[in-house]
Amino acid sequence: MTKSTTLVLIVALASSVAACSSAPKPKAEIALTNSALHSAETSGAREFAPIELRTAREKKELADQAVADEEYARAKRLSAEAKVDAELAQAKAEAEKSRLALKEVQDSILLMRQEVSRAGSH
Repeated sequence: MTKSTTLVLIVALASSVAACSSAPKPKAEIALTNSALHSAETSGAREFAPIELRTAREKKELADQAVADEEYARAKRLSAEAKVDAELAQAKAEAEKSRLALKEVQDSILLMRQEVSRAGSH
């Protein structure tokens, strides 16, 4: 290998290492993840989607650790995954609350029908 080839390889390697470490800190992604977690919690995910919420929190903690380790590309990926998991938890919680509300309305309708039926038979 010639000196110029070695120099080119060293420059290429240094450039690729610099590119990996120069990813910006994912501040916006982390803020969006925090917001998604908060929305999931206020929607009832603790009660109705605890597994999905826990998964989102765990990935958020891993993203925070990656930021502390200055692994910003990894932090961005984990933060995006945590956001999606939090959104899933929120959607599942809202769906379950809607299902319960529908059941309550259906039960009320059934009760009213029974009362009307009893009143009509007297």
